[in-house]
Amino acid sequence: MHIALVTGGNSENKSTFTPKGFTHQTEYGNILANFSPIAKNRSKMDKMPQDSEIDILIATDCISEGQNLQDCDYLINYDIHWNPVRIIQRFGRIDRIGSINNEIQLVNFWPTDKLNDYIKLKHRVESRMALVDMAATNEDNVLTMNELEDLITEDLRYRDKQLLKLREEILDLEDFNESVSLSEFSLDDFRLELSKYIEANRAILEQAPFGLYTVVPPSTEYQQIQPGVIFCLKQKGETSASEKVNPVQPYYLVFIRDDGEVRYSFAQTKQVLEVLRHLCLDKREAYSELCGLFDEETQQGRDMKKYDALLSKSVQTITEMFRLRSARNLTTGRDAVLIPESQQPQEPTDFELVTWVVIKSKVSN
Repeated sequence: MHIALVTGGNSENKSTFTPKGFTHQTEYGNILANFSPIAKNRSKMDKMPQDSEIDILIATDCISEGQNLQDCDYLINYDIHWNPVRIIQRFGRIDRIGSINNEIQLVNFWPTDKLNDYIKLKHRVESRMALVDMAATNEDNVLTMNELEDLITEDLRYRDKQLLKLREEILDLEDFNESVSLSEFSLDDFRLELSKYIEANRAILEQAPFGLYTVVPPSTEYQQIQPGVIFCLKQKGETSASEKVNPVQPYYLVFIRDDGEVRYSFAQTKQVLEVLRHLCLDKREAYSELCGLFDEETQQGRDMKKYDALLSKSVQTITEMFRLRSARNLTTGRDAVLIPESQQPQEPTDFELVTWVVIKSKVSN
């Protein structure tokens, strides 16, 4: 059995996995590739060993973002972060699309039986810090102090309940809805794929107009990918101040189902991108039958009431969530700023439709 340790850099990394002829065995990327060879596509890496692997990986939070470690089926948290999203984020490294395991286990070691006392103290300190920060820039505040205090209290209590709930069951990111911070997820892997695609298709993309769409079937593997629409919207005007709320500003991705349920909002951009990747990657031909059904349903584009309604609901969700998250962001650090009202999305006319993907089954809804 081989064991390795990673701390982010290479100087303190350690590994017992030292196959003959294999150098740089303590390099960060090599350790992760040898720990999760299938998810990391080790077979395509030159000069990497192929006949064995690392069985146990001990790590800091350096692997909690932007890593695909689906080969793993057992995660132990020895430290419990006060934000439950961080715990689920770590679990998300192995519980994700592409996992080869039938069962995945999560074990948490709680540091104290008096978790409630710790949570109450944390709640008081954070509320006070956030209110002090807001009071310092009150002239730019678009909400009243009472409204802001209510939002802070609501968010902190919500996180506290989720943290306590984690002692009894494993939660999914969906259970956190708008409280999931987009900035807590790495989009580096998607940015890398996108940059490569842009370089290979720059001329076509530069000539492509806004509003292009396609029709694809729902997933047969993942039940969460049901008929609906994925919208990519772009907010008009100046949006730089909203980066703390939406790091991919001015763009917003929303996956809404046909029944009007917003499955993933812009707070869960990484999940939307994973759905898009699963449905569209390497698909170079249109689904002719589905396109025909879509044209029939919309009378060749003359009756778009259904999709207009879904777009309106998506925009409504964006505006409501943006307002909540801009206030809640004040509880996550001392560098939060109040976003000018002129840069906050408020109306459907504040957006342009960049592109959209219709997920449609062959059976009419």
